[in-house]
Amino acid sequence: MQISSYAQSITMRNSISQIQTQLSDLQRQLTSGLKTDSYAGLGDARSLVLALTGQVQKSNSYLDTIQLTQLRIESSMNALDGMNNIASELKTGSLTSTFKLTAGGQTDLQITSGMRLAEVVDLLNLNVGGRQLFGGKDTQTTPVVTSTLMLNGDTTHAGLKTVIAERNAADLGDGLGRLALTSPVAGTVNMAEDASPSVFGFKLSNFNSSLGGTTVSDPATTPASLDIAFSASLPAEGQSVSFDLTLPDGTSTTVKLTATLTSPAGAGQFTIGTDATTTAANFQAALSTSLQTEAKQSLVSASTVQAGNNFFTNPPMRVDGPPYDTATALVAGTPDNTVIWYRGDSTGTAGNNFIATVGDGSQISYGARADQSALATVVKNAALLAAVSYTGTDTANESKAYAELTKRTASALNHNDGSQTLENVMTDMGLKAATLDTAQKKLDTMISTSKSVLADTTNADPYEVATRLSSLMTQLQASYQVTSSLSQLSLVKFL
Repeated sequence: MQISSYAQSITMRNSISQIQTQLSDLQRQLTSGLKTDSYAGLGDARSLVLALTGQVQKSNSYLDTIQLTQLRIESSMNALDGMNNIASELKTGSLTSTFKLTAGGQTDLQITSGMRLAEVVDLLNLNVGGRQLFGGKDTQTTPVVTSTLMLNGDTTHAGLKTVIAERNAADLGDGLGRLALTSPVAGTVNMAEDASPSVFGFKLSNFNSSLGGTTVSDPATTPASLDIAFSASLPAEGQSVSFDLTLPDGTSTTVKLTATLTSPAGAGQFTIGTDATTTAANFQAALSTSLQTEAKQSLVSASTVQAGNNFFTNPPMRVDGPPYDTATALVAGTPDNTVIWYRGDSTGTAGNNFIATVGDGSQISYGARADQSALATVVKNAALLAAVSYTGTDTANESKAYAELTKRTASALNHNDGSQTLENVMTDMGLKAATLDTAQKKLDTMISTSKSVLADTTNADPYEVATRLSSLMTQLQASYQVTSSLSQLSLVKFL
């Protein structure tokens, strides 16, 4: 029989120690759920685990960016949807409103426009998480001034109402829309623009005449002019001449005069006199009246719209005056003398000023800016309707001027010029949101896959650990028993 030796005892103790170490590690795995508590313990899998862990962390960072970007886009789209509803309301009102003034010299539509303008300003000044959404790259400055300041200005800064008044004065001149009527020779009437170059008033465009015995010509003069020369062969009743005039906002109107034997002549008519001189005089008087009427109706409305166009630019443009009624040019307003309605970032193309990194080498630009065409159109036309008021003392002309104004605001809000619409902006944002959703799903899948591989690599299988733990416990118990038996053996017992 083999007798226990010191070496055998040491070997058995080492075996027991190893089993205890394994048991301790398995108990740790069972408690923590991890195969090892250090990367070094992973062996060759260490590089894979480090790479996957970094990828998951980076992907989670991208997800945070995507979620924040989605919040900003959703908030922006909600604001734009509110603006679109307001634009639709004002457009419908512009098409259906009648000239019925309240005590304040405005129609119900105009009063409503003032309230809606304030709402639009609030929407464009939307702040989410400490960031202005409609100020471009300048995320801290409130981008749009209050509607009150925009319309009325203050003691040192001209608002829209002042800019409109200056422009109206420059376009109307002495009442003839900056046209001058003279009779250079007997029987001839000259109609000419009062200055050249000049951006104000009516601009002579074209003419069409059926007046017998009369010559209409456009001599090569500066400023532009027309000569209407009557001869001894007088026009016949019913014959007419019309003049096409370009208005300040680029639209046009026509002034037409028809010959009549009736005296006094009616609106749009001139009385055929006994000779060329008296006929020319009657014609000049009738043309003066028609021009004054057209100036009070289409010209003043076109002038108001063009003043709005001038105000809502950067920088705003104002009449180079005073005096205003004889001015010929525009001058840039400054922050010292004119309200600058938009105070956000103006660099680059409006919209898409924010950039979000949503993946490795993947970025998305998004956003909208208050001075962007579609957004500024709503602000401008709401402001124009709210800025104008009427005396109520010249109903015939003021009602037609109001109709001309609302026709123009309806056309602008309907984007009849093919300009960008709020729906265009919202559609673009919707596409960006869909792109973000796709990127988010891709990242979710990537994270899920990476975590699965990490789990397989680093996580301990509790069933496998429990089985190995039970086996080692049995083995340890047996080792203890053997050790105990060996410790009781001695040579004396066999002698």
